[in-house]
Amino acid sequence: MSIRSKLKDEEMRQLEKSIRETPVEIDLVRSIMHKYEHKPISLITNKKKPHKVVMVTALAAMMVCLLLITPLISPTMAATIKHVPILSSIFSLAGDLGLKTADEKGLSTKPNTSVTHDGFTLNVSEVAYDGTRVSIGLERPRTASETETLKERLGNIELFINGASINDFAPSESNHIGIFLHPGKDKDSTIIEFSDKSNQGGLPFPEQFDLTIYTHITGIQDPLKIDVPVKNKIADSVTLQPNISRQYNNIHFTVEQIKVTPITTNITTRTILTDNSTFIEPWLSMGMDIFDEQGHKLELINGSGWHESNGSEQIMDQRFTPFEFVPESITIKPYIHLFKEYPKGAFQMDENNKPIIQYIPELEVTIPVRQ
Repeated sequence: MSIRSKLKDEEMRQLEKSIRETPVEIDLVRSIMHKYEHKPISLITNKKKPHKVVMVTALAAMMVCLLLITPLISPTMAATIKHVPILSSIFSLAGDLGLKTADEKGLSTKPNTSVTHDGFTLNVSEVAYDGTRVSIGLERPRTASETETLKERLGNIELFINGASINDFAPSESNHIGIFLHPGKDKDSTIIEFSDKSNQGGLPFPEQFDLTIYTHITGIQDPLKIDVPVKNKIADSVTLQPNISRQYNNIHFTVEQIKVTPITTNITTRTILTDNSTFIEPWLSMGMDIFDEQGHKLELINGSGWHESNGSEQIMDQRFTPFEFVPESITIKPYIHLFKEYPKGAFQMDENNKPIIQYIPELEVTIPVRQ
C-alpha cells in the first residue's frame, strides 16, 4: 500500500471517528452506512471496484446530512467539516493569511448575495473590511463548459460607495483608487480588493456602507450589477505615527504611519529624492520588507501610491499580511531591485526565478509597538 493510500485511509478513519463522537440526536453513521451497504447498485459498469463506488456514494450522502444538521453539531466537528475543501470558504483557501484569519475569527460577513444576468450567475460569498482594505469574495456556479477562470471573465469593474464612485474618495492629486483582483480558492472564484487613500490626502471610507459593483462579463453585452453590504468588524487595532526619517545619498525616507489589524499590516511611507532624479524611471522605485522582533517576515499583499508631477516625491501605502500576534517591535528594511544592463528595465533573477533585491541598511527603521 502506498503512503498516499495510507494517509487517505487514516483521513477516512479520523473523519468517521469524528462523526461517531459527535453528539447528535440521530446516529447518522449507522443508518447511512447500513442503507448503502445493503442497497443494490445497478449503475456500476466496472464490477471489479464496486466497494469504492458504494463508499463514495455513502460519503456524499453523509456530507449532505451533515449540512442539514449543522445546528446539532459540536464546535469540534464543525471545524472538521470546514476543512473539507468543497465546504471551505473562499477566504480560508485563497492563500491570504489575513483573510483566512478574518474567516476563522468571525471578522468577515457572508451575505451570499447573488445576481443572474443573461444566464451568468455571480455570487458574493464573503466580505471583509478592517478599516484598511475591503475584500469581496466572488464565486460562480461550477460548470464543466467554462474554460476561462472567473477572474478572466470579469472586466471594466466600477465600484460605488453609497452611490458615490470610489474615486471620489481619492486625493485630488491622484484621482484614482486601484482595484485589485486576487485568485480565489479555485478557477470559479476571485477576490476584489481596494483600499482608501486617507493617509495620502484622500477621504476615509465609512465604517459601514453599501457597495455597488458594476462589472462586464466576457460574452455578455450589458454590465452586471450587484449590491453588497460592507461593515468594519474590527474592534481592536494598533495605529502608530512614528514619523521617523532616514537619509542615504539622495534618498530621504520617512515612515509616517503603521496600522496593525488582525487582517492587514498597512505601512505608509514618504520618499523624497533630493537631487534631480525622479521616480518616473522604474529602476529608481524602492520596496521594503517587514519583520517582527523575532525575524518573521510578512508577505506583501498589494500597494498604492502616487508621486508629484515633478516625480521627486512619492507617498506609498503598502499592505502586508498580519502578524500572528501584536509584535514588540517592527523593523522596516527598504530595498532596491537590481536590473540587467540589457534589456533596460529587466530584473536580475535568482536561481528560483525571483527578482534579486539589495537592502539599504542606512534606511532601515525599527519601531517599538508595545511599550
